[in-house]
Amino acid sequence: MENTLSQPQKSGRQYKDTLFRTLFSDSKHFIELYNAVADEHFPMDTVVTPLPANELLIRNNDLAACIDDQLVIFYEHQSSFSKNMPLRLLSYASDILNTYVIDRDKLFGSKLVKIPTPKFYVLYNGAQKITEHELKLSDAFIVRDSEPALELTAKIIDINIDNGDIVLTKSSNLQGYSLLIDKIRNNQEAGMARDIAIAKAIDSCIDEDILAAFLTGHYKEVSKMLNWEYDADAEKKVIAEENRAEGLAEGIAIGKVEGIAEGAEMLASLIEKGMSPDEALEKIKSGATE
Repeated sequence: MENTLSQPQKSGRQYKDTLFRTLFSDSKHFIELYNAVADEHFPMDTVVTPLPANELLIRNNDLAACIDDQLVIFYEHQSSFSKNMPLRLLSYASDILNTYVIDRDKLFGSKLVKIPTPKFYVLYNGAQKITEHELKLSDAFIVRDSEPALELTAKIIDINIDNGDIVLTKSSNLQGYSLLIDKIRNNQEAGMARDIAIAKAIDSCIDEDILAAFLTGHYKEVSKMLNWEYDADAEKKVIAEENRAEGLAEGIAIGKVEGIAEGAEMLASLIEKGMSPDEALEKIKSGATE
């Protein structure tokens, strides 16, 4: 089946890579990672067609590629664990398919348009303990259905080094990446400024032969990437903003309900005193309810 992420693009917008995407954009590293998470055995010379760089990747810390007629999407999830990943991945996968895979003119033809089989993996390395091993889009449906008409399943893999997931033993590059992130986190918790925490973690990994060739060859670039992507302060700020927004929305909702109940009480009281409904409503609107 000839189906690759190769549709011509007009976009020339530049984006800043993350360390995760840079490390696993190497086809051999990608194959090793996919073999580990999917329990596959693709040889290292298997053709991997990566997602071309454009503005889609600005929104997501993702890596997407076609391998053996499968569209494999990895999402590195660093912040507070979100159960909204399937919904976010649905939008992202749709963008990828419509931008790179599907010839939209053929959608109006009678012949079935074939697409690579999507596979979704969320690699979680945030500080929160997780118990979920997969998330489904149907979990978000208001009306539950035993056979949902639309579904997306994302496999969740905790790649924190201290959790000892078996996947880490199957991919030396993923294990090395997790060790590097863990060292940075420990350095920051010990009170080091982020720049120093990153530099010392990189030096330590090179000394211990952890991703040594990659880190040595990309030392400055890696440091810049990690300064951009591993920002604990920014992460806390985002989480706080999310919590504030949720609290505000909840407060508004409660206020509306309470306000409606209070208004109904006032209306009934004024009507009992002999006012017509219209007069009572006008009095409530003017604020003169005494």
